[in-house]
Amino acid sequence: MKTTDNIEKILTPQCEFKASSSLKDRILEAAAQEEITTPARPRLVIMKYLATSVAAAIALLAVLFIGKSSVQPTYAAEKIFADAAEILNNINSYTAILKVRTDPQENFSYINPWGRFVEHTVTVQQSTGHWSIDKGGRKAVYDGTYTWQWLPESQFGWKYDNENIYVIDDFALLLDLPSLMVAEENIALASNGACITKTESDEVITLVVTSPAQGDFTNEYSRNTSILESDTIREYEFSKEGGELLSLKISTKILGVNRVIVEMTDLKYAPGIKPSTFAVDEDIEWIDNTELGMKVAYETLPFDQFTGITAEEAVVRMFDATSVWDEDFLKVVLRNMSLRQMEKIYKGCRLLEYEPSFKSGLYNGVFVKCKVKMADGRTKKLVVALRNDNPTMTWTADGGL
Repeated sequence: MKTTDNIEKILTPQCEFKASSSLKDRILEAAAQEEITTPARPRLVIMKYLATSVAAAIALLAVLFIGKSSVQPTYAAEKIFADAAEILNNINSYTAILKVRTDPQENFSYINPWGRFVEHTVTVQQSTGHWSIDKGGRKAVYDGTYTWQWLPESQFGWKYDNENIYVIDDFALLLDLPSLMVAEENIALASNGACITKTESDEVITLVVTSPAQGDFTNEYSRNTSILESDTIREYEFSKEGGELLSLKISTKILGVNRVIVEMTDLKYAPGIKPSTFAVDEDIEWIDNTELGMKVAYETLPFDQFTGITAEEAVVRMFDATSVWDEDFLKVVLRNMSLRQMEKIYKGCRLLEYEPSFKSGLYNGVFVKCKVKMADGRTKKLVVALRNDNPTMTWTADGGL
């Protein structure tokens, strides 16, 4: 797993990157990888052919630091982050428990500052490159050959070629801890006025970083629905004696109140890991987003019906298809959803009205507010998320349904 460049672009201001010499090879290798983007809350997953086409880099407009003490020289913070990164980078595995305010079945990036904590178990085996995340209602695994993500209760999931870090969105920030430390090291080294505060006790060194929400919030719809789309305070604790990372905590400020949204506990260095940790559940209905799976889909489905039109027109065609349940059309626009489950809810559903599409936050698509009439006569209001950032510019519904 090499995501240093992605995490750096997400967390750091625009400046010259200066990594410690011990991490030079890791960073140079990562530099050639794709950049990461983080769509907003209401989509189910990022398809490989969508995610890898995105080239927009997310950079902080400013990096502020808070704390009771006065501003410390940046080299002190830089060394702390660099030492922690080197320790993490030189072990064969680590595990961590992360408590995140979210929903067990929602996307890994989704947060709800007023929701309850959901426990995430993260396992990274750096010696093989394998990793897994389990939040109960949603799981993701890279087994060395494919990346899998699935919903155990729904018995539905997605399969991708090779390692596809994009499917876990900005949770990648918390999965690759060595790269996260390198990114924060870069912030400490920034030459554009960035600074940091450090506090110490007898046994622990604490570094605190704050950063503003990322994205366009002309429309506030997506604000505070992911880590990057929130005003965050990142707090790291390190062992004063050994230099290793002990814990991290991420808070966001809402209505003048600091609210903890992520807290890492029980970080273990070099634990024994069972092979079953990277096993995939059986009896899952898989959407095949591998290169072969996408090739078959393009050759057999009417992708052209959702190409070269507006998002609003795509919504109209989608609900025209649900009203008569045209599966060929729906296999295109609802590519990443279980049609069996969607049929139970939306078969016979008709579009009554819709509003012009709008953008919000970091989502690389648009949102369309709709009013629909269900088959049983009830009316329902939806905000459908759609994107067409794929090679054929085909509209697909990411969520909101």
